[in-house]
Amino acid sequence: MSGARVSVDWSRVTTEFHRDRDVDATRRAIESSAVDLGDFTRAVAGLVSGPDRDQRTISRMLGPLWRQAAIQPGCTFLLAFALYSELQHGWELSADTDNMVVLLRSMQRTWPTAREHVQDPGERELVDLLVRHGADLEAAFQMENGLNCSCAMETIDAAAQVADGSAAVLRALADVSPGWEQEAALLRQVLEAHVLYFDGVRRSAQTILEHVLGEVDVGEVEERAVALQRSLSDPRLAVDVYQSELRAHVMALFALARRLRSTPLPGLSFPGLKVTYVVPFTARGATDNLAQDSEELVEALRRHGSRLIGTGPLAPVQVRDLELSDIWSHGRDEVFSETPLEPTAYRIVAAVLPDLWIAPRSPAVPRLGPYRVEIRFSSFGNHHVRISGPVQPPDDDRVPGYHDLNQALRRGSGFMGAEEVLVEGSDEVYDSVGQLAASAVEMVSDWDAALRIHRLRCHVDPAVDTHAVITMPEACLRMPGATEDAPAVVDATGEQILQAVGPLLLIPVERTAAGLEEWLRYDDPGAHDTIPNFLGRLAPLGSLAVQTARNTCLYTPGLPDWSLLGTAELIEFVVSARALIRQWNGHLQEAVDVATDMLRRRLAGASLRPDEVRLLRLRLADHGALIRQQRALLHSEELARSPGHRHILDQLLLTSGAARLEAELDTSIAELDALYTQLGDDAAAVEEARTASYQNLVGLILYVLALFSLADLFGFLNDSLFPLETPQTVVTVELVTYALAVAGLALWGMAGYRRSKRG
Repeated sequence: MSGARVSVDWSRVTTEFHRDRDVDATRRAIESSAVDLGDFTRAVAGLVSGPDRDQRTISRMLGPLWRQAAIQPGCTFLLAFALYSELQHGWELSADTDNMVVLLRSMQRTWPTAREHVQDPGERELVDLLVRHGADLEAAFQMENGLNCSCAMETIDAAAQVADGSAAVLRALADVSPGWEQEAALLRQVLEAHVLYFDGVRRSAQTILEHVLGEVDVGEVEERAVALQRSLSDPRLAVDVYQSELRAHVMALFALARRLRSTPLPGLSFPGLKVTYVVPFTARGATDNLAQDSEELVEALRRHGSRLIGTGPLAPVQVRDLELSDIWSHGRDEVFSETPLEPTAYRIVAAVLPDLWIAPRSPAVPRLGPYRVEIRFSSFGNHHVRISGPVQPPDDDRVPGYHDLNQALRRGSGFMGAEEVLVEGSDEVYDSVGQLAASAVEMVSDWDAALRIHRLRCHVDPAVDTHAVITMPEACLRMPGATEDAPAVVDATGEQILQAVGPLLLIPVERTAAGLEEWLRYDDPGAHDTIPNFLGRLAPLGSLAVQTARNTCLYTPGLPDWSLLGTAELIEFVVSARALIRQWNGHLQEAVDVATDMLRRRLAGASLRPDEVRLLRLRLADHGALIRQQRALLHSEELARSPGHRHILDQLLLTSGAARLEAELDTSIAELDALYTQLGDDAAAVEEARTASYQNLVGLILYVLALFSLADLFGFLNDSLFPLETPQTVVTVELVTYALAVAGLALWGMAGYRRSKRG
């Protein structure tokens, strides 16, 4: 080891790190150290929004970095803290921690073989403790996953691991070697903040878990919230960004207590609560006719679907026509028609996949299922993956409550934390229902050979389009002070459900949860009569039928299941049509882009062939007609049999956000129409130029013939009038006349050329 000890402004590094996880001061210190800046930058680059990093590649980078740092006293600890602070900085910016885990494990893997190069035992010990503490970050990431899963058990276990692990490292830090007091003080402050924050999260999660299980009353919730609030003023936490995060958990407890005192939340339960996840996708063949592609896909599945059974882990176990309820109009006149019945206007073929189970990461939570999985192919084009099942384990005799409802909605939001989604009879494991749906759609894209469909292409975006449909056969309220005359449990009304869990049903789920049951912190959406009920005038008394762009809740007490089948089909039809409307828009944009490119070439001076313009204009007309025809069916009075169901369908188009997508479609249609008109003008200009060119050619020939005729006329007159010799004056007049005729020919030709190039 040689050279002076690295100079670091540890006071500024400490302040910036604790205030907002800033890494500028640490990076400046690295720049002035023995560590090669390029190697360091490559090692920490791409933690946020970068491509997936390879464990061995990053480990090969870190080995030389440790050895470089060992040359300069103090540089090894600086490098270790710089890597650690980059991890914390990345975590502050992103919930995607996969790349951070790669860097973290690379640190743990490479440090043991590099520590022998550090000569000062005090520095070695400090780096040992920092790398040991870094291992707790994986548990911290897991705790965040528990929050995103709204899983109190996973949150408690992970938070306890971080808090206890940090406390153990803090105790080991007590005996620091002389000369390393500044570095030890920095590490001590980091550890103390971790102990306070993660222990606070553990206590908050434990309180919510006990409430869900009915083991703690509102008074105790308030007492724990007050106790946890006092820790926010602890000076060891007050300087750290973790204070703001712990405050969110404290506010969640206070919000829970307020709701317990003001709403029927404690006694509200949902017997038989079920969830259906609808993940729309689009499919195209080789043609420009989307409607024809959908019809051909459905027909191909009917003819050749048996070939797909059992050909892979996700392969169908059955392919069949789906029997729909009789709410749909079948595109035929059943009363007066004397001809054979025509095919239905809305027909579905279902590929039934193996059942799936959901296993939370916490081993204390049993798995949920079975969920039935189908890929539904529609003749209309609104294809979707459908996953339906219960919201709690099969052997759980507890009646589902708001916690189960919250988890069911988070799974459909695309923002659920990672769980193990298991396919029955297979070793395949997925992180979410959305990932499974995406894999199922990818499998469909490989069916082109089996179905004999040329260039079958599918597109799915589960993070954007997954929709959770919640059905509540019952909603019950447990009444306090029950007597023989007053029942202990009564049916809840839709208004009471909104009072209790309105924010949960009507406010979009956040990507990263700041605490368990985060919806508790939002204001109530308003009075029951101000919330749009998509059943409209068909809504039974006491019912609840609300929808957002991401979820639908249907509660109709007293109605039999058969009466709700049609409504459920309408809901799935509309939410799966959102992706189809975007496909229509994209289809129009393809034609618009081609036409716009042609017009740009035209303005740049390129010449357009008449057939090229006509063909493109015809393509625009076909695109517009196709989309208008499909859209007309969406709004047709004949799609649903009864005016009541047509009314529900119209209401769903508004509440689901499909109407906004249609407004964007209107803009594209208007743009297409404008281009159609512009190309029509250009086609007329091209045709005019073509006609002008032809006319110019004919005129030129006639003019040349006229010149020859004029010369012959002059010769004839000269021979007749002047048999011996033509006077010089006459010759001069004839030459001038001839020259003027030639000049006129030139001017006329130039004007014709300009006309031929016009437009």
